[in-house]
Amino acid sequence: MLDSFLGPKFVEHPLIRPNTLQYRVYQQEIAKRATERNTLVILPTALGKTAISILVAVHILYNYRKTRLLMMAPTRPLVLQHAQVFVSTVRVLPQEVCILTGRVQPQEREKAWRGVARVFFATPEVVRNDIEEGRLSLRDFDLLVFDECHRAVKNYAYTFVAQHYLNECPHPLILGTTASPGSSFDKIDSVCKALGIEQIEYRTEVDPDVSPYVHRVDVRWCRVPLPSEYSAVSQLLKRMLDERVKWLWEHGYLHIPPSRVNRRVLLELGEKLRKMLERSDRAERGPIFTAIRYQSISITLSHALELLESQGISSLRSFINKMESQVERRKTYAMLFRDPAYAELRSILDSPLPEHPKMEKLLGQIKYHLALSPSSRVLVFTQYRDTASHLAEYLRQGLDGVRVERFVGQSQRLRDSGLRQKEQLEVLRRFKDGETRVLVATSIAEEGLDIPSVDLVVFYEPVPSEIRYIQRKGRTGRISFGKVLILVAESKFDLGPYFSTHRKIKRMLSLVRDLNLKLQQLQRQSPGPSPDPMTDDELKNPQRDSPFQVVGELF
Repeated sequence: MLDSFLGPKFVEHPLIRPNTLQYRVYQQEIAKRATERNTLVILPTALGKTAISILVAVHILYNYRKTRLLMMAPTRPLVLQHAQVFVSTVRVLPQEVCILTGRVQPQEREKAWRGVARVFFATPEVVRNDIEEGRLSLRDFDLLVFDECHRAVKNYAYTFVAQHYLNECPHPLILGTTASPGSSFDKIDSVCKALGIEQIEYRTEVDPDVSPYVHRVDVRWCRVPLPSEYSAVSQLLKRMLDERVKWLWEHGYLHIPPSRVNRRVLLELGEKLRKMLERSDRAERGPIFTAIRYQSISITLSHALELLESQGISSLRSFINKMESQVERRKTYAMLFRDPAYAELRSILDSPLPEHPKMEKLLGQIKYHLALSPSSRVLVFTQYRDTASHLAEYLRQGLDGVRVERFVGQSQRLRDSGLRQKEQLEVLRRFKDGETRVLVATSIAEEGLDIPSVDLVVFYEPVPSEIRYIQRKGRTGRISFGKVLILVAESKFDLGPYFSTHRKIKRMLSLVRDLNLKLQQLQRQSPGPSPDPMTDDELKNPQRDSPFQVVGELF
């Protein structure tokens, strides 16, 4: 049926609502191939992974009238978002759609799985739990969609669901979608193996069949020197860190010189020490516990140094204050606070110190941008919630008459309750409607959520992950020309990601090509069932032409 799609502007299909899904050649080609083999689709944010999922879904629904399909996303808001886009685009009956998340009681979910619905939207944890408890069989599902499928590694629920489906269903068909599966062969290969992938479909903005639909995005990296007043704090933190690392090296726990030790080495050492502790007897545990404390303090000091140089003095002060409030429960903090150098650090932090120059640069760039385009929207990404709160307040004071809000997760932190889901949705609504012009967000805004295209995206710091870089960058250039500004402090914590991001993206594309060549040599494991198309009477049901809203779980 995909071969019969017509029309230069919108997709025409018996199950697609007229004038709802833009026709794009590359989406059609990818979707057609995805109906034939288990497929990993790699597309930058905003190039239509959801549209491809819909095209594959309607092909299955139309040609196999008694089959069912399951579309999964990592979070409840994403599940609801996918469901709303689907019912707004596809001529589906209300009783054919079911939305199941952890808010639905297990006994109700069991009834829903065994009911008349054909299209299910769910979180992977719910699916895994219902399989384990015998409430769900995937045997009669002819399509499973895994959104943000780069998560399909290790013990994440996606891996369990996919393997169970591949073992149970006589003719499984899997569609995984992501902006990036990773930049190492092992990571990409593990995702493909977990999902039973048989082919990879990937595109970039410069591919000839994609470029006509892409607006140019101007990316600018802005290097910012650290203020001289930070030097004393940096040197003190480095000295405290070097002392701990040297101790670990001298006692044989580290096997590389202290000058070559970084955060990754310290984290790997932590894993090694915990395994040593598990294998040791009581008499051996004392020295290992001491080493673990030195390793933990080293991580803490490295993080403090990163906060100072990458985020600014306010973020460091906030971190130190939290540590001091938790000293009764954290023995490693008490051990650190007994160091005479810590009293010196505390004294310096209590003195006046300037904000990070990134903040002034950020304010100036946003002012300039809004002066040129007063109705535009700006999205600022930052790694840490404390920084997001501080930046939002700083920008409110510096941008007269401009509404600035922060957008963070739901989890509670010390002195910060986060944003409940209703509050998150309300913040997004104000941003979409233009009431809020500047949104300061943590990583929660990177993945999947329905945030409108913005004119300017700012990275308050570079990110070492090519996945997160692609997701952040994809928030602009959706409707028209977009700009990305990446602030880079003159510090190893910012300069490292600055040099590595593009290298990782290039490596990812090269690895994907090589892996895809190997996958294409595989034979299709399970041919699909014989077609059993929907009848004209089923297609003419007038209920199919009445779109309905998704405001919560449907079952």
